Amino acid sequence: MSVVIPFGSVQLDSVIIFSKKRKKTLSYTVRYEMLDSGKLDSKSIQSEATNSETANSKPVLFVRAPASLSVNEIQSVLLENEENIIELLNKAAKKEEAVLKNSKQSYKNGSTFHYMGRTYTLRLIYDVNENNEKKIQIRLIDGQLQVYLPRNMIDLPETEKEKKIKKAVESFYIEQADVFFNSRVDYFADKYLDLIGKKPISVKAASYKSKWGCCTYQNEIKLNWVLIQAETPVIDYVIVHELCHIRHKDHSKAFWNLVGIIDPKYKEKRQELKENGWILGIK
Repeated sequence: MSVVIPFGSVQLDSVIIFSKKRKKTLSYTVRYEMLDSGKLDSKSIQSEATNSETANSKPVLFVRAPASLSVNEIQSVLLENEENIIELLNKAAKKEEAVLKNSKQSYKNGSTFHYMGRTYTLRLIYDVNENNEKKIQIRLIDGQLQVYLPRNMIDLPETEKEKKIKKAVESFYIEQADVFFNSRVDYFADKYLDLIGKKPISVKAASYKSKWGCCTYQNEIKLNWVLIQAETPVIDYVIVHELCHIRHKDHSKAFWNLVGIIDPKYKEKRQELKENGWILGIK
């Protein structure tokens, strides 16, 4: 159910999800979602939250509470924690601002890009040779993401030119991600085969809006290509996470124990993804 709770001068839309499993405590978090006030319920969270966009989104307080508590009791607890909730709201607002800025990635000279944990500056270079290829070429050299454009793109309108550059850069990232992901999966699958049980039948760079990867019931591993922007240890955590799903198809204690055996520092990397995933394009 949804309620609007006043925190000082702030009127915050809130979604309360009741759980019979919870006995006493409640938990809460603030995040931005594109949800209409009239549609704020637990069903809409599940169906719409994963497809949220940054534009026109609004802050929502999500609360998980024991089914035994009344709405008035929940509101009382939340108001007692007003200072903490306002702090969460401010953090969410800063993150949303950064996400919105990041979502408007520019593909012009001097734009900033991330690759394998390093920052690169975009440099557009026109190949004016008579026999140049008509395909955009991309290279990573000396801190630059160099994009070689064929001569026939010189006179294109800027919007059309930027679309072509964007498509080429993303294709380059996906190709590089596919190669790197496969090599790292092979490494971990071979090294920890006795723990994992079997190797995945395939590994592929994929595109997701709201998750880092998945392992299907057929043991196909798909990893979000935007991860290629992160440092290797962070990428490795996601790979280990998905490999462990070959043995455990859930997030049980046994699953996390297995992740911890292979990657003892997984909690730090997991937290880094939660806090900084927006830099890679994931909220």
